[in-house]
Amino acid sequence: MLGKPKKSDTMNYNEALNFIHSRDKFGSRPGMERIEALCNAFDNPQDKLKYVHVAGTNGKGSTCHMIASVLSESGYNVGLFTSPFVVDFRERIQINGEMIPQADLAEIVSEVKPVVEKLSKQGIEPTEFEIITITAFLYFLRQNCDIVVLEVGLGGLLDSTNIIKKSEVSVITSISLDHTNILGDTLLKIAEHKCGIFKEGGNVVGYPQPDFAVERFIKDKAKEKNCKYYPHELSKIRLVREEIDGSTIIYAGCTFKIPLTGKHQLYNFATAVAAINVLKQNGWNVTYKSLIDGISKVKVPARTEIVSHSPLTIIDGGHNAEGVDALCNTLVKFCANRKIIAVFGMMRDKDYSYAVKRLAPLCDRIYTTEASNPRTLDAKSLAKEAKQYCKKVRPEPNPEKAYNKALKKAKDDDVVLVCGSLYLASDAEKFIK
Repeated sequence: MLGKPKKSDTMNYNEALNFIHSRDKFGSRPGMERIEALCNAFDNPQDKLKYVHVAGTNGKGSTCHMIASVLSESGYNVGLFTSPFVVDFRERIQINGEMIPQADLAEIVSEVKPVVEKLSKQGIEPTEFEIITITAFLYFLRQNCDIVVLEVGLGGLLDSTNIIKKSEVSVITSISLDHTNILGDTLLKIAEHKCGIFKEGGNVVGYPQPDFAVERFIKDKAKEKNCKYYPHELSKIRLVREEIDGSTIIYAGCTFKIPLTGKHQLYNFATAVAAINVLKQNGWNVTYKSLIDGISKVKVPARTEIVSHSPLTIIDGGHNAEGVDALCNTLVKFCANRKIIAVFGMMRDKDYSYAVKRLAPLCDRIYTTEASNPRTLDAKSLAKEAKQYCKKVRPEPNPEKAYNKALKKAKDDDVVLVCGSLYLASDAEKFIK
């Protein structure tokens, strides 16, 4: 195991971030060789922690936040590893809702850097995500976390988080088509990657998948690994009231307020609660009070997030078909009689044609824009696509200018919607808030 760097070799926070981001050039490359080498260099910190491991296409972030919040309310020291971040990079590594301090991140990355450089000389090039993963493991271990809620980055089987040998429970959230160039072009091919997180003889919790074949496939994969499969709790939930800022439900005779918008959040709740119940069966102490309080305190940025009420301003990072559908369903249900003025930007490697076809007809006016990411689709191309479904479409490459133009056009009872990409959501969170 390596010792801590000399004080003179310790980077500051910005230097640490620059080093992490410098590895982005190596892209996202499934495979375990690099993360294994990193973890071995630090005496495998991941083997000394306990986990709830969460994979899926959509709903991972919300489900992870729900589980972590409930466990934290139960008195446990809970690590949370999620991606991507929306406003602050440190959102990715949290304990009990508090982001990793800048000084701690800088110190740990200063330890990781020479290992990365050594591995690079050997032809092993750790990626950005793998460096973040080992940083999280080291931080959670040093802060004596009782349990870590660990969100898969991409896929499952060959994701760097799958370096862990066992978990208290493996959770599969909603599965849909995304990253098809890496994971496969069918739901079952994608599901196979997600099910790669199952551990021999472990526990598995399933989401209410809309496709029966996918649900059957997940159960069969759990059986192959001799895992005990626990279904979601959706049938035990009664919806009392659904509003733009969340839902009120009855579960197990108790009233819950889910402060996240959209009916799909009930499905995430049903999955999170099933995972919590597995933990309870295995000795983790969670009361109904901590369950109610934990859920009520959940905050997830850019998931149909309301940032203003006059006019109603919503930021949403949904970027694949299922995410776009969830947003559109919410708009139809709660904003049908209001004019929607959208600031809309997407990545060119996403199915923007489908997103435009679903979203544009709901809008009175659209400003197409470009997120601060090299993969962004140019505003003019997106505008050309959107004009097929909405008469008032204007390209404005600068997101802040696009937002200000939308705000000028909006009356108090209108809706200003910023959507299409988590990268655009990240830009918007900064200039709106």
